[in-house]
Amino acid sequence: MTDQLQAGGSRRDRQIQRKRQEIILAATQLFSDKGFGNTSTKDIAEAADIGESTLYNYFANKRDILLAILSETGFAFDAMLENVKGLENRDGLVALFEMGINIFVSRMAFTRTLLAQAWVDDEILEGFVMRRLGHVSMLLQRFITKMVATGTFRPMDPALASRLTIGMFLGVVLPSLRGIEPSPTPDERHRIAEDVVNLLWNGIRNQ
Repeated sequence: MTDQLQAGGSRRDRQIQRKRQEIILAATQLFSDKGFGNTSTKDIAEAADIGESTLYNYFANKRDILLAILSETGFAFDAMLENVKGLENRDGLVALFEMGINIFVSRMAFTRTLLAQAWVDDEILEGFVMRRLGHVSMLLQRFITKMVATGTFRPMDPALASRLTIGMFLGVVLPSLRGIEPSPTPDERHRIAEDVVNLLWNGIRNQ
């Protein structure tokens, strides 16, 4: 995302975007560590090594910074969905899970901030979380429907199966997001994706 923000435009535009990115990164870490409610714009400005009045040249308020953070997280998820929109087989399902784990883990502070605020803010829950989870759910439902039609999977409710699949994914990543377990390495992420898909595939496949 940083590369995209800095690409093109005048030197001044790139400088503005770089400074916005520095503020976003500083705020993300503070929101993750202290929580959105316990973080002030003064805290963010100090972490970004600028004056508080300067911060307002880039963002109108603390919530404006939060929305920029969530847009970055949403961009990563949208890119993932674009990459797997043609979900066709078991390998594609593994790739979907692995990319999802990579996004959650590699952008840990972003994801913690997103989930923490979604818990208390309906606008963020609906606008950022549920909308994108809805896209994932529809992708999975179409895939499961196709697998049932070809006889690969047993007859089932695609919507319920999709919800259970998403629940399995969240169950895998939440301990790391909460700090209860260490973040998985890239090799471990692939193994986790394979194991989760094996559980799903073997559980609903026609024998």
